[in-house]
Amino acid sequence: SPVVFDLIRDTARTKKIPYSVHAVGRDTSTNADAIHIAREGVATALISVPNRYMHSPNEMVSLEDVDKTAALLAETCKAVDPKTDFTAR
Repeated sequence: SPVVFDLIRDTARTKKIPYSVHAVGRDTSTNADAIHIAREGVATALISVPNRYMHSPNEMVSLEDVDKTAALLAETCKAVDPKTDFTAR
């Protein structure tokens, strides 16, 4: 959802949380795919933690990336209030 994307991006900028944007032109193999194609009006965005060797016994992440991702999620949730409109513009 462009609305959710803007909220996440604006939160990251305001709180000075580093982020990067990676567009995926195919299925992401996440629940976000099913939510998106259901077309039931659920605003969706996908936030990922950078990693190596995904789905292997040796998957690796930076603890700093995990902490910053958690902070971004928490701050984005705190930015939502009763007036937040997730309707696509």
